[in-house]
Amino acid sequence: MEENNFLVKRQNVVSQALQKALNLSSIDVTSQVPLVAVVCSGGGTRAMCGTFGGLRALQKLQLLDTVSYITGISGSTWLCFKTQILHQILSLVDMWGLAIEYLIQGKKQMGTLSDQQMALSKGQNPLPIYTALNMKNALCIEKWCEFTPYEVGFTKYGVFIPAQTFGSEYYLGHIVKKLPESGIYTLLVKMCCVCRNMDFTSYDYNFVMENILLYVQICLIYLPTMKTSYPLSVDTDDKPSTSDTLQVSPMSDLAKKLSNFLTCRPIISQVFNFLRGFHLHRNYSENCDFTTWKDTHPDAFPNSLTPADATLGLVDTAFVIKSGFPPVLCCNRRADVILSLNYAWDPDHFKVIKQTQEYCAERKIPFPKIDYKKLESEPIREVYVFEDKENPDVPIVIHFPLVNVSFKQFKSPGEYQGKAELEEGDFDIDFTSMFCPFATHNLTYQPEDFQKLTNLTTYNILNNTDKLKLTAGATGE
Repeated sequence: MEENNFLVKRQNVVSQALQKALNLSSIDVTSQVPLVAVVCSGGGTRAMCGTFGGLRALQKLQLLDTVSYITGISGSTWLCFKTQILHQILSLVDMWGLAIEYLIQGKKQMGTLSDQQMALSKGQNPLPIYTALNMKNALCIEKWCEFTPYEVGFTKYGVFIPAQTFGSEYYLGHIVKKLPESGIYTLLVKMCCVCRNMDFTSYDYNFVMENILLYVQICLIYLPTMKTSYPLSVDTDDKPSTSDTLQVSPMSDLAKKLSNFLTCRPIISQVFNFLRGFHLHRNYSENCDFTTWKDTHPDAFPNSLTPADATLGLVDTAFVIKSGFPPVLCCNRRADVILSLNYAWDPDHFKVIKQTQEYCAERKIPFPKIDYKKLESEPIREVYVFEDKENPDVPIVIHFPLVNVSFKQFKSPGEYQGKAELEEGDFDIDFTSMFCPFATHNLTYQPEDFQKLTNLTTYNILNNTDKLKLTAGATGE
């Protein structure tokens, strides 16, 4: 309900922005305002900086106000905005949240997810959608969990709770133990936890190793400065009816922390399961969100699905798709235009599109059909537009990969770089090198590298203004 109210207000803002950007005299708010979403990829600090550059370009083009949703995963969520210990379930992920708060903002208290509602009260900003995956075990990744300033939940099960109560203990839809809302960065890091006791052959080995290095680097930077200001152990009651027995025993010695990190799975983010106690309807398999037609898929075994678990195990969505497409493709949103800002560390610039296409095919969600062989035989471009003109249900996807094509010669569209500026633009993104300054394991950048990356991602969008406005104009007709 709150999201629908937001969209009504946002429509008016989008309408005015389209009129201004496209020089239109008027626009019908009820039928001609397209639902535009910006979808950002993962990629640590690189994704955060790249997303900043991309959004800056949209703002310069006066197109940011035409966007209704912004989704991100992993590093790109960091751009969007004293952990309360008590009886919460703790892991090194929560420590990383404090580290991110400290390193990015230089503060230890940055508000909560629900605090962002104030920035949406008049529809003045796009609605941010954060995501995480619920991982049940090493080989079974369940479903996308969505986080907005209004609510947290699973579209698959049709169950959402107020953002303020996420982390509290629920049973049969009722709160049995109210806990304070987590800080925003602690929550964001729950969406970026990537390691567990898993079969590495099942996942992208480089992706996992890069993130292990990232965690270790954060430990070395931040954990020595932390003081153990909380109890050495926290026990809950031992009654199995509503909650499992949990024990938290954090170590104060850095060496023990790193040892535990590498051997005992401390970085899976666990929170109380707000679905606990519910039972699925006997006809649940008829819902298109459940993949029961695959006999080996977890959906075929109702007693092993999320409602049966005491806790949720949240991991980085990049394990499945390295960009935040699913939330804006679901039937209750269905974006008309999707701007894909791809800053994932992968030499295949279409990897996130291929992953999304496979995701949509399994769930019969409309998505453009793409001839990848033809694209890979052509020179690399700064932007790709994918659409299906014969099917209006298929969204238009405008894909911006992380490439340096014409930025080497131009300071801004049509303006050649001077001698000194040519050096800044003369660089390549080497996806095969661990020594590239933009590799995922690099948590901090030199000022000149930050400028290079943000200027590049800003330029790539500004240099393709015509395609953006042409698409916006076509969908608004």
